[in-house]
Amino acid sequence: MRRKRKNAYKFGDKKHSRRGKISLLLAVLSLLAGIGMIAVSIQSGGNASPYIGCAGVFTLMISIVSVIVGLVSLGEDSYKLFPVLGSICAGLALAGWVAVYVLGFYTL
Repeated sequence: MRRKRKNAYKFGDKKHSRRGKISLLLAVLSLLAGIGMIAVSIQSGGNASPYIGCAGVFTLMISIVSVIVGLVSLGEDSYKLFPVLGSICAGLALAGWVAVYVLGFYTL
């Protein structure tokens, strides 16, 4: 049996939220995919393939899921670092995707 260290401090049973980490990961992936798809669209002169558009819609859905997971993780009894970061990044990603689609409708 292991002996407990004398200097091992633990100030509660809190851990980092798993949902918060997932939310942050999905938000970062959404932002990176968005930057990549915008770069491909710019390189092709605004005439990207329909696959890029489908990937953009899929990434928009990922950012919506990320916002929902981030907001749910804020209610957990854990450290708030990852839930807050995940919610903020997911909100920024969602706002960016909405801006891309709104600007796309204005240019038609």
